[in-house]
Amino acid sequence: MRNSKENFKKKSRTPFQINKKSFFGVMEIVLSELKNLFISKLNKEMSKEKRVLNYVLSNAQKNDPKSILEAIDECGYKKFFLMNIGDKKGQILEEYVRSSQAKNILELGVYLGYSTIRIARSMSEGAHIHSIDVNENFLEIAKKHLDFAGLAEQVSFFQGKASEVIPELNMQFDFIFIDHWKEAYLQDLKLLIKHDCLNDGAVVFADNIVLFHLEDYLDFVRTSQNFSSKFIPSLREYSSSHPDGIEISYFVK
Repeated sequence: MRNSKENFKKKSRTPFQINKKSFFGVMEIVLSELKNLFISKLNKEMSKEKRVLNYVLSNAQKNDPKSILEAIDECGYKKFFLMNIGDKKGQILEEYVRSSQAKNILELGVYLGYSTIRIARSMSEGAHIHSIDVNENFLEIAKKHLDFAGLAEQVSFFQGKASEVIPELNMQFDFIFIDHWKEAYLQDLKLLIKHDCLNDGAVVFADNIVLFHLEDYLDFVRTSQNFSSKFIPSLREYSSSHPDGIEISYFVK
């Protein structure tokens, strides 16, 4: 039994091996953030997130979610490093939302509302999203993006730490998208279980599990009797080389 667990841990760590692509991918993010920090100092009133919003409002079509996503993706590829899920992994997210037929969806980590738009345009009729983010400024931008997309009525936003909001929700979910503070993935998933927030068969879609070396999270969902889980290799958002991955876990009561 002990050998089996040790072999599993070795297998879990396999995606996290450091290589040249990982190193250069990290350096790409660092250099992008340094450039944005320099630009922000020159223009203190305009963060990169606000510049994205302005670009969307100027270049996308109102009530056209696809054009809004494309405008944000263009910023992610050509202008700034953005920490939303991106176009490639975003398509995977949409596929799982559609196939789940989820009616009640929880989003942990909103940022600019990019993933919220992808979820909202893919979910079944009558479904609703409850989206939580600790950053008030990001939420204001996300709300403007959702309103511009014509999807605002399908979303309820909550400002605060997920660990503080979850116990107050008093509801159960069919689909959970996790893309917030990486060190909070596992603690907040356990909190959802503790407060009986997961319906039987609920899908838990966790982004960036390779990029941020979330081995404890992987060990939990892959060994817990309450989950069946699978790994989908991918690349980091807006990168052609930086390794990343998604973990899809199905909850069983």
